[in-house]
Amino acid sequence: MMDKVKLEMDFLDAVNKVTRITLDDPRADLLPTEIQEAMDSIITHNIFASKDGDFVAIGGARVVTTSVNEMEL
Repeated sequence: MMDKVKLEMDFLDAVNKVTRITLDDPRADLLPTEIQEAMDSIITHNIFASKDGDFVAIGGARVVTTSVNEMEL
């Protein structure tokens, strides 16, 4: 069995819709302040946008761990 870990970052755009950016295998020691700083930087520098406009606010973030059990057939 193997665990897969991903960081999900939710941003709100100009019409208040959520856009999620997902990164695989984030650092195990990643701090909430580091995630917030990165998300603030993405918003401030207009690095990404949704089809409805620029990101304007942080919607939330989470680290998701999924257990994967490969089956031999």
